[in-house]
Amino acid sequence: MKADYRLNNDRIQIGVASHGAELVSLVRRSDGREYMWSGDAAYWNRVSPVLFPFVGKLVNSGYTYQGKEFSGIPQHGFARDSEFQMVERSEDMIWFELKPDDMWRANYPFEFLLRIGYRIEGSRVHVMWTIRNDSEDTMYFSIGAHPAFLCPAGVNEKDVLEGYQLDFHIPEQDLASGELTSQGTLLPEKRRFSLVDGKLALSSEIFAKDALILDSETIHTVSVIDPVGNEFLKVQFDTPQLGIWSPAGKNAPFVCIEPWFGRCDAAGFSGELSEREYGNSLEPGHSFSKEYVIES
Repeated sequence: MKADYRLNNDRIQIGVASHGAELVSLVRRSDGREYMWSGDAAYWNRVSPVLFPFVGKLVNSGYTYQGKEFSGIPQHGFARDSEFQMVERSEDMIWFELKPDDMWRANYPFEFLLRIGYRIEGSRVHVMWTIRNDSEDTMYFSIGAHPAFLCPAGVNEKDVLEGYQLDFHIPEQDLASGELTSQGTLLPEKRRFSLVDGKLALSSEIFAKDALILDSETIHTVSVIDPVGNEFLKVQFDTPQLGIWSPAGKNAPFVCIEPWFGRCDAAGFSGELSEREYGNSLEPGHSFSKEYVIES
């Protein structure tokens, strides 16, 4: 995908697109290694979209707020398909802003300011979010990340993820993942995946039933381990939910590590917007600021 803006230091260079304020490139300058997925539509036509004001799918693609029904809400909300304005730039940092337009107001009844920023520090990229509630009422929202990291040179052409591992840096011996319906909502049943020394061996089969959806109160770092056992990238965060995904049935050469403040609806949910599990609320005039870090 095309980068509209670039930042670089002596270690890394990043590229960001104004469409969606999306991080589309992270390159190690010493050897030109690219860490981000390319956005090839044959597998998945995005690289690192920001998910706002929803994460995941809503029951029947809609929700109710103060008795009014809103419908036709796309998975992961609207920010990833919105054009942002670049408002601040320095040698090591760049900020983008989005305010609601008529399309937003027809689907999401809050006035807000969404700022997405990137700051480089050595081999680290700080991905920063700030949301300000400019409404007169309490604002309800979710926000999350969806970065896709390239996993080249797998050991098995029939399963290019084979040989890669994710290290969750936890003592537990397994992960309990929520299971999704065919409509993308969450069932109460759990799938379990075995860990060895905190590491999950990757394969395309893991994603046959879509993403892993994890409670992440005890998970704060996920490292990608290559087939020869080297850690080549890690993501650090402090979020209540975490998604791990690669597209089902496509043998795609990337894995997404997704820190979330929010998630999809539970199957059968019929409550108000304010009652969604893992949703966030923001009083008028208040702001919500968070970040996660990618280290290459």
